[in-house]
Amino acid sequence: MRSFRFILLAILILAVILVGKIYYDTYTIEVRHYQIINSRLAHALTGKKIAFISDLHSKTIGSREEEVLSILQREKPDFILLGGDYISFNGPYEPVILFFSHLRNAYAIMGNSDYYNENGSCVLCHQGRSQKLKVEQNVYFLRNSSISLGSGDKRFNLVGVDDPVNEKDDIAKAMRKVDRNAPTILLAHSPIIFQNAVKAGVDLVLSGHNHGGQVSFAKYLKGRMLIDQSFEYLEGFFQKGNTLMHVSQGIGNSFLPFRLGVRPEVTFFEFPDETSTGSSTSMMVSDMSLEKRFTGFSVTNLAALFDLFGLLTKPYGIKHRVNPAGKLFDFETEAELEYLNWECHKWFEFSDKNATSGKNSLQVTLPPGQYPGIKFIDIEKNWSSYRQLNMNVFNPSSEPFTFHVRIDDKKSRWEYEDRYDRDFKVQKGMNHISIPLESVKANITPRALDLSHIERLMLFIPGNDRKRTFYLDNIRLE
Repeated sequence: MRSFRFILLAILILAVILVGKIYYDTYTIEVRHYQIINSRLAHALTGKKIAFISDLHSKTIGSREEEVLSILQREKPDFILLGGDYISFNGPYEPVILFFSHLRNAYAIMGNSDYYNENGSCVLCHQGRSQKLKVEQNVYFLRNSSISLGSGDKRFNLVGVDDPVNEKDDIAKAMRKVDRNAPTILLAHSPIIFQNAVKAGVDLVLSGHNHGGQVSFAKYLKGRMLIDQSFEYLEGFFQKGNTLMHVSQGIGNSFLPFRLGVRPEVTFFEFPDETSTGSSTSMMVSDMSLEKRFTGFSVTNLAALFDLFGLLTKPYGIKHRVNPAGKLFDFETEAELEYLNWECHKWFEFSDKNATSGKNSLQVTLPPGQYPGIKFIDIEKNWSSYRQLNMNVFNPSSEPFTFHVRIDDKKSRWEYEDRYDRDFKVQKGMNHISIPLESVKANITPRALDLSHIERLMLFIPGNDRKRTFYLDNIRLE
């Protein structure tokens, strides 16, 4: 019995030590300063300081976010560069917008998590419910584009590509207007851009996405269990030819709500005059200093460490109420616009044209792309008492297009073989689309979808070759 108590006490002590270590590593920010010695960069950036932050994954303005803002205020960088993933999975954008409001001379790109909440990503750089960019932007977003910064002959190109994880990046388009005589810094959320950046002649790449593995043993899984290509560049510096890349450990957490052995990181870069260090056309990195800033203890932060399923911080959004007639969307009230995944270059508005029920239809404008469309937010899940899914689509163009309907149940996840997909040819004028629910079966696996647990309804135009407008109305179950 005594030995059992000793073992139990030892386990308890080790557990307390582990929890303490996890808490410290999750809420201690490492402030790193580097000198990058290179004649091209030094010519434009001597005397300047650049801050780089990535992967905030903010659910609220908590102690970490406040500490990051405090560090930036103390360091007074000339430029603040942001590497994407500002929100948590399916989280709100309001904390990030508040965080951005404290920044100046900041430039950003989008990461993959910034598209998780598809009902909000545009608010980062657009006016609310508008295709217009914000007039006064604390944070300037680079969307496969570039900007020239500095003055006179002390200028450099800052290039930003959209999220490479979801293949939204286009480095050729982003660098189309750069001055090839000036040095180039590239912002890209994922380091998988590295090889393309080398070919494009980029001088410095700043990336994130990997969180440094977030737990220390992740580096031992690289090439074994972890098949994400970006894990080839887990964290730190990488160089190929005349291109140098730094991969940040990030600030926040993803998948696991804590860190262990891999702390949050804010990085500062300075570029000394090459005449004081010896001229160098290649890259040399000097590690100047490392400072650790513990953000303090709170019970809220402690609880968040073990919130594996996001129950404590789960965003509880609006819930759609289906009327007894089985209408999913009739587009008669402004509230229904909240159920559409607003993204840049998509546009939805009510129209009194081509309405088949009530006064309005939904005028939809979709950009060119592989799968532009609508993912409805929070639909009615129980379709078991209905026999058909119906909707009306009006095509104002003489050119027909393919209209794709996708339905997922709770078992579908995101795999093609285990969900329902069907194409419809939409001709000029009004098209009435009807799907018998008894035919809603998985594409490959031999099973009928569970109509009592429908999870997703998505409508899109596969392989859309141009900007296209159509009208949608009266999506209903009958």
